[in-house]
Parts: sequence; C-alpha cells; structure tokens
Amino acid sequence: MNTIYSSAILSLLFVVIIQYQSIVVAFSSTTSSASDTVTIIRSYTIFGNDIGDDKNNIIHSVRPKSTDANVEEDEIEMYYPTTKRAFMFPNTHNTNANEIMINNNMIVNIRETSFGCGKLGSSVWPSAIVLSCLLANDSIDIKDKKIIELGSGCGLPSTYLASTNGVIQSILATDYWEEEVTADSTQESSTDALYRNSALGQTTNSGDRLMAKSLFGRNLAYNIGADENQLGSVKRLDWHDEMGIFKVATDYKPDVIIGSDLVYYPMDTLPLLQTIEMLCKAGGAKEALLTFPLNDGREALPDFRERLESGELGDEFEVIIDEIEMTDKWNDTDDDSEGDRHTFLRVRIHYNAR
Repeated sequence: MNTIYSSAILSLLFVVIIQYQSIVVAFSSTTSSASDTVTIIRSYTIFGNDIGDDKNNIIHSVRPKSTDANVEEDEIEMYYPTTKRAFMFPNTHNTNANEIMINNNMIVNIRETSFGCGKLGSSVWPSAIVLSCLLANDSIDIKDKKIIELGSGCGLPSTYLASTNGVIQSILATDYWEEEVTADSTQESSTDALYRNSALGQTTNSGDRLMAKSLFGRNLAYNIGADENQLGSVKRLDWHDEMGIFKVATDYKPDVIIGSDLVYYPMDTLPLLQTIEMLCKAGGAKEALLTFPLNDGREALPDFRERLESGELGDEFEVIIDEIEMTDKWNDTDDDSEGDRHTFLRVRIHYNAR
C-alpha cells in the first residue's frame, strides 16, 4: 500500500512540475513578445521643402520602461523630482545602436529634472525634438563627424547621436550651470558673479539670471551615458567666456555645431554668435544646424535673426534661414486630424575658411 501511495505522490509531483514549467515557458514567451512592442504616446512629424515625406521625418514619444527597483537613486533623484521619457527614432543610419532596438527603431531614454534643478533646461523642448528629427532625417552630414551641441538642456539630440554607434566620431554636449563647490573652487569666476548680479549682463544688481544647479550637468551626463559611452561627453561652457570657448574649440576641434532654442536673453545674442564664430575659426567647424520656435515669445530671436541675415558673422559664412513645421499629435485620441501644428526657424550655417 505504501508503495502504491508513494507512486501516486511521485506521479502527481511530476504533473505539477511539468505544468509549472509550461507556465514559466509561456510567461517567458509573453514577456519576450512584449519587449518587442512599445506604447506610442505622442507622434511628432516635421515638414519642410527638403524634408522627405516618409517615416524618417517622424519620431514618437513612447512609454518608458519601468524603473528597476534594485537600482539605487542617484544624487539628482535624491534631491530633485525627475521624469523618465523615451523617444523612438527611425534607424535611418542602419546603426547597431547602443540603446534598445525594437523593429529596427531606436529607443532613446531621457531623464528630465525639475525646474529647481535645470531651470530652462530641465525638460525636453519642442525645438530639441525638431532638431533630433532633422538629424535622424539626414538634414546634415554626421558620418564620422565630431559634433558639439550648444545649450543642450536634457540633451535629446546629443543622446540620440551618442546612440548611433558607428556613425558619428563623437558628440560633446555643452550647457552652463553653477560650478560645484569644492575645497579647490572657493573663488567664484567673474562670469558667475556677473550672472548672479545681473540679468542684463551689466554690473548692476537688477536681478538674477536663471542658472541651472550643478547637478544639472550630471543629469546631462547621465542622459548621454558619458560614463559608459565613449562617443559622448559633457562640458560646462559659458558663451561669455572667450578663453573658455577658445579652449573647447581648439581641444575638441568640432566638425559640426548643433543647437536648439538658444536665444532667451538679449544679453546672450552676441556671445552666441561669437561662440559659433570661434568654434568655426579656431576649432575648424564647417557647418551648424540650429532650430528655434517661432511665435513663442523668444524676445531675443528677432535680433539674432537680423544679425545673421545682415552678415554679422562675416563673408566666410553662408547663412540659410527657412521655416519648417512640426505636427504634434497625442495617440490616445480618436481625432483624425494631424494634431497641433507649430512653426520653427531652421538656421544652417556653412563656414568657408579663406
């Protein structure tokens, strides 16, 4: 009797084990299948005279993957609220991307910070999406190029470029933030003092210019993967510091300059033009691609545009300015319309050294 009873128990155990294995296999299969799909939240499509009307002019905001509970918060997340976002790009460069690939599309992850940390660069602005879409659309030659981004903010364009493994030579993302206070940095730079004392760039006490906190630079490095990705690096760059710009220009020697939504303050217009000029003349950059929102209250943009169109950069520079459009549509609506339409200024600069 005991033998029969033992045999029955073993048989039952065997059935349970087989069923359990079947459940595990089925679950694994479902998980694998789910990893090959994404949830599209929002779609962005750009239109212009020389922009192809195909899938290469569309990028999507998609649901980011869940945060791993075993990964500890870094210093930025400890001190400031953050938001994870993800964007899906067409793999126009046939790259073996560093980031996730789904159905031959690149998924690029971005962490936004709070306004308290990043100020105007705390979130991904529409102009950065437009610029990223132009880069994916081959609007400028990036093959084997060293690229520098000005005013990177969260760094979506730089992060996209850093993910195109085997396409670009390197990307340097730059922006301006408060210096970290260390035992060796007790002296405040003259430009830091100037920005703290004046919103107009003059030695008055009329207000404070919005400056991102020191951790903002770390968040930018986090986004482009500066610690693991040999293609991407981050540099604090002040357009008002001629020696600092000259050093970056001569040390990095960029081929291409990119930037989006760069002119907020009138005090920055001339320094930005001088930065572009120095990156070309001292650094060797031959091209620049910049995007700006129109009709969004950027008070310094008309002056910046007028200076470019009047040839302030010099005879060696060819400046082409036109307007492009982007539609922005949420995916969770039944509306058949194309979505909201926005207009942007596209600036292309070619430097012909004499």
